[in-house]
Amino acid sequence: MFRIKNYAAPVNTMNLDKKTPCAATGICQECASPDRICNYWTILEKSFVKKRIKIILVNEDMGF
Repeated sequence: MFRIKNYAAPVNTMNLDKKTPCAATGICQECASPDRICNYWTILEKSFVKKRIKIILVNEDMGF
């Protein structure tokens, strides 16, 4: 979560030319900007239905 707000989101807002405070400062400002890209987070801790989730690992740099 720290990486999302303090690295990935600011860098991505800069790359996407979004008008957010973190695009200007490079640090999360807990903003309410309509261009904010860190509004949704998904955390899966467990899946009780076996084989419901598949993880694909890709051995190449694909961004953030």
